[in-house]
Amino acid sequence: MRLRFALAAALPALVSLAAMALLADRLARRALEDELSARLTAAAQAAASALPAERVARLEPGEERTRTYGHVRARLDVLARSTGTRLYVIRPDRTALADSDGRTRIGEPVPALERDRLEIAQAAAGRPVASQVMFEGSDGLLYKSGYAPLLDASGKVVAVVGADGTAASFATFRRFRRLLATLAVAGAVLGALVAAGASLSVTRPLTRLAEAARRIGRGDLETPLWPRGRRDELGMLRDTLEEMRKALRARDEERETLLAGIAHEVRNPLGALDLFAGILSEELEGRPEAAHVARIRSELAALSKVVEEFLDYARTRPPVREAVELGALVAEVAEIASPLAAARQVSLGVKGAGEARADREQLRRALVNLVRNAVEAAPAASEVELSGRAVGGEAVFEVRDRGAGLGPQARAGLFRPFFTTKEKGTGLGLALAKKVADAHGGALALLDREGGGTVARLAVPLAPPEPRS
Repeated sequence: MRLRFALAAALPALVSLAAMALLADRLARRALEDELSARLTAAAQAAASALPAERVARLEPGEERTRTYGHVRARLDVLARSTGTRLYVIRPDRTALADSDGRTRIGEPVPALERDRLEIAQAAAGRPVASQVMFEGSDGLLYKSGYAPLLDASGKVVAVVGADGTAASFATFRRFRRLLATLAVAGAVLGALVAAGASLSVTRPLTRLAEAARRIGRGDLETPLWPRGRRDELGMLRDTLEEMRKALRARDEERETLLAGIAHEVRNPLGALDLFAGILSEELEGRPEAAHVARIRSELAALSKVVEEFLDYARTRPPVREAVELGALVAEVAEIASPLAAARQVSLGVKGAGEARADREQLRRALVNLVRNAVEAAPAASEVELSGRAVGGEAVFEVRDRGAGLGPQARAGLFRPFFTTKEKGTGLGLALAKKVADAHGGALALLDREGGGTVARLAVPLAPPEPRS
């Protein structure tokens, strides 16, 4: 999210900066080229007006040592030095006649002028023109050419005068281009830093809000949100989330009070009933009616269990984390479940190692429910295996049985409160275990066991996640 936000903030600015830099580069180069074109065309026209057209037109190959050629070249040399250009005279077919520095011989083709054949044709038609293409000289500078017609006394074009030159401004332009590139890179880096800062200023509070929302969703209503430090929409969102936490906490406190009242009103009569049933059982000992009393006491015990499980499930309490020895915990759970296992002729296998920071009491209740379910599902003379170990940053508890497994209908309502497939089940055992797993930021899953049966797997983090600043 931070990357997308930073790109969204920086990309338009970077594109605009690049576009402006490119536009500035094009405009500066165009202005320099136009100025150079005008200067070179003027130099070519000046040279054309100073040269004897008829003598130039009569030059033939091999006349490089004649006075006429020397006179023409001398004039070109003087004009070239005064205009800061290289001057040359060519025929319309782009063969050389003379030049200011003596590079070519009369009648020799000049391949380099092929790039300007259209401009030379226009000059041969009587119109001064500058080339459209710039070229790099041996000195590394950019050069351009201007052309003008050389007219005889009758106004006929007998040759074309060319002027090659560069502008000192091009060196400045190159420095300007390097400066522009440096500024563009610096602007891009600065824009990226600003966008990253803006991204962090928005996404960091959002991340904290998301973490707080997840914490509240796991049932932790005791931990308040951080003090408000900003007055924008994110600050308002933080205030709204904090108000919601306080409202949920107040509702839970009201519910706890109500449940405590219900527990008191229900437990007292149940306790009295159990007391009197016990007295009655003693008085009827040895008589046929004693069996009825035993049934009454059994049903009272089942009702007390329902009340306890309902209250456990209804209470919302965040985990109180402490160091928990996994081996000791699974041994304690096995000891609690051993009477039920013995009654159903099921053995318990226990192994565990490692340590985690978790709510020991919540994990114990969850594991007791899982083991009881496994024992009740297991056939006689089979073994229920209970293990707890630290694996990959998690405390993983597994309860394995050799029961009939889970059908599609049972899987559909596994963790729904009050859903049960047992005749006397409350349907709260798995729901409570799932609630404990969620409160710890972990997970509960019931898997098919290879060879038949079920594996209940409860995994919670070895340590609580660090709060994000």
